[in-house]
Amino acid sequence: MDIIKNKYPFWKRLLHRWQARRDIPFRRKFFVGYDLHGNTYWEFTLDGNMQRMRRKLEPFRQELFEVDYFSTIPPQWLQWLRRTRDAVPTLDELVLDQLRQQRLKILAQQADERWVREKWRLEEEQRVKLQNELDRVRLGDEEFKNKNKKKIEEKGESEVREDPWKAADESKDANPIESASIKPRQ
Repeated sequence: MDIIKNKYPFWKRLLHRWQARRDIPFRRKFFVGYDLHGNTYWEFTLDGNMQRMRRKLEPFRQELFEVDYFSTIPPQWLQWLRRTRDAVPTLDELVLDQLRQQRLKILAQQADERWVREKWRLEEEQRVKLQNELDRVRLGDEEFKNKNKKKIEEKGESEVREDPWKAADESKDANPIESASIKPRQ
């Protein structure tokens, strides 16, 4: 309610409270509520039919074009104006929604940062693989293996990985048809 106290003086808030009463006869316009920007929302009737009241917005500050008001109307009040929502939104609900939007922006920013870090990590990994491949081509296979053995020993790892391509080349000599065994169905 502090937001409304800053925008409207005490006498204006009292007037709105009196205009919100529906038990006064022959009244055609009723105050409904405020939003966080200070806009006021009203229900009124032209022909006296109290069953289907019309709804409208009175902006806090007058703008040159009416379309400029849509940037200050919260979605909850817009739903109420368009009759997709029956209950009037409260100021607490509007404040909680604003906090939710701020938290969502922070979480989206953190997710973007994680994606950038992951992209950088993948690019670095690709760069290292490419550099290793270029070194292997430049130095030749034997010198490259010796260089890698030294690197692995420096890191403290005792095992040297075997080249899977070498194992595949050795298996080319064997005939795959002869090595396969087919068992007949019974």
